[in-house]
Amino acid sequence: MGAVNPDDEQFGERIRYRTNKVRFGVSSGWWIEDRLDLRPLGIEWRTAHRRLCAHKIGARNESEGTMQRPMTIFSARLVTRYAYLWLLPLLLVLLTSSVSAQTFIRGDANGDGDVDFYLGDSVALLEHLFSGCASVVCDDAADANDDGSLSTADVIFNLTSGMSSTALPGPYPGCGPDPTVDSLVCAVSCPTFTGYTPNPAFLLEVAPVAGGSGTIGSIVTVEIKLTIPTTFDVTGLSFGVCHDPTKLQLLPATITSGALVPDFFSAQNHPTGFNVNLIPSLTGSSTYSSGVNVVAEAQYQILASGTHTVGFCFMTGSMPVPVALSARSTGSGSCHVVFAPSTVASTIVGFSDFIRGDTNADGTCDLADAVNLLGCIFLSSGTCNCDDASDVNDDGTVNIGDVIYKLSFLFTGGSPPPSPYPGCGPDPTLDSLGCASFPPCP
Repeated sequence: MGAVNPDDEQFGERIRYRTNKVRFGVSSGWWIEDRLDLRPLGIEWRTAHRRLCAHKIGARNESEGTMQRPMTIFSARLVTRYAYLWLLPLLLVLLTSSVSAQTFIRGDANGDGDVDFYLGDSVALLEHLFSGCASVVCDDAADANDDGSLSTADVIFNLTSGMSSTALPGPYPGCGPDPTVDSLVCAVSCPTFTGYTPNPAFLLEVAPVAGGSGTIGSIVTVEIKLTIPTTFDVTGLSFGVCHDPTKLQLLPATITSGALVPDFFSAQNHPTGFNVNLIPSLTGSSTYSSGVNVVAEAQYQILASGTHTVGFCFMTGSMPVPVALSARSTGSGSCHVVFAPSTVASTIVGFSDFIRGDTNADGTCDLADAVNLLGCIFLSSGTCNCDDASDVNDDGTVNIGDVIYKLSFLFTGGSPPPSPYPGCGPDPTLDSLGCASFPPCP
C-alpha cells in the first residue's frame, strides 16, 4: 500500500468516527476512549484514555505489523472541516446528564418558599392550568404527587395532604433536588420565604350576631367577614380562629361557609379553635368580590360569665394554617398575589343570673353582705364568687365604694343597688366582671 498523505481531502472524507466510552476524571478533565477507523486506507489506530488534543496516528506495516512512522492528523484542512467531531463526547455527556439541577420544595407551586399556605400554591397551579397565568415558576415544585406531569391531580393531592398534614414526596418540607427523573424543569432555585405581604386594605373580622352575649349555656353565632378593596377579587383564603376553651365551647358541626358556597371548603376544629381553607372556584369562574363577604360562620356555647375574646390566629401544630389570602386584580388577565390581611377580633359576653349586692350569695341583702365584701377586699377572708353581685354600684369594678354604697342603702336611705335587684337576673351592663357561681339563682 502506498504512503498516506493526511493532508489529502480524500483522507478526511473517508474518516468514520465512533465514540465507544465516555467518563469523567475529577483531576484530569474529560477523557475518552475512541477509535478512528481508517480501514478503507488499510490503517487502524486506537488509543485509550488519552486527551483529545494529543491524537497521533501511525501507518501499520502490513508485512511486519509494526508502526513505521507516526503521522499527526492535525492538518489545518482536516481540523477545520471536522472540528465538530471533537464536541461529540461533550454533547453526549450533556444529553445524559440531569435536565435540571435546581433545588426546590415539593408543593411550593407559587415559588415563595412557603408550603404552610398550601392553598395559595394550589390556586397558583389552578391558574396555570385554567387561566394561562405564569403563576408556576418551578414545574417540579408544582408536581405535588411527583408523577412527572402537572394536572388537577396535583391540586387535589396538595390540598388533601395539607389537610391531613401528610408529607409530600421529597424534597419536602425543605429544599432539595428532584430525586425523580422526568421531563419537568425548574426555572429558579429554591427561594427563601420572607413572609406574607401585609395589605391592610383586606380586612378579616369576627362579627358576633345579635350582640354576641347571653347567659351561661346559651348559644352565640359569629360570622367571619372579609372586606375586599374595590380593585381586587379573592381566589383563596385560609385562617385560624382561636378562643379560650374554659370560657367558650366551639360547636364543630356548626362551622359552615357563607352565602357563596365554595368549590373547596375545609374546616377543622382544634382544642383552642378551628381553621378554614377555601377556594371559591377551582376553575376561576367565581371569586369573592369587592365589598363585605361573609366567608364562614360558627357557633359557641357560653361556659362562664364575663367577656371572652374570639380572634384570628396562626393555627400551628398538626394542621398549621396561616392567616393569608390569594387575590388578583380585577383587570383582565391578572394573576394572583398572596397577602396577609388585617384582622379584628371580637368578644362574646356571658351573663349569669345573680342579685346585685348579695355578695355572700345567701339569697338576702343585709349587713352580712357588707362585712363579707370588706373581708374579700382587705382581709382575703370573705367568700365572693360572683364579682357582678359584689359590684354593688355597677361601675364595673369591686372596691371600697361598693361597701359604702351598700351601707348607705341599708342605713341612710341611699339608693338601692341597680338591676338585677331585688330578684335574680343577668347583668345589663357590659364590663369585664363575671359571675363564677351564684347558687340562689337557677
